[in-house]
Amino acid sequence: MVDNPRYSDQEDFEFVQNLFDQLEPEQATAELKADILRAAPTANLGKSTRGFGFGSKFKSDLDELIDYLWPFGALWRPATGLVAAAMFGIMFGVTDPLSTNGTQDADEALTEEIVAYSAEAEGQLEDL
Repeated sequence: MVDNPRYSDQEDFEFVQNLFDQLEPEQATAELKADILRAAPTANLGKSTRGFGFGSKFKSDLDELIDYLWPFGALWRPATGLVAAAMFGIMFGVTDPLSTNGTQDADEALTEEIVAYSAEAEGQLEDL
């Protein structure tokens, strides 16, 4: 991209803003509003579709609320996906062989240090 000092993004912004200022917003007609309201799902106000009994209206209202909040079908499918991903993450985190969380016996660590120091100090103690 070649920089042109006579051309800037500000000019583009002003040009586009000028175009938007010239546009008139489209107003919804009364017929369109009526069609939208007619096509909207109706709520069961005061009626229970789940049968009679104590709490049946509450259940139907709760079902309508759940359908409104999550209209994508069964809620157990994404929940099981999240649980499976969490379990995979936990198992991978616990069994990761490259993890620094592994413990080492103190005897093994001390033995390794002694071997490393003795190999490094070989022949130096005789000079003292």
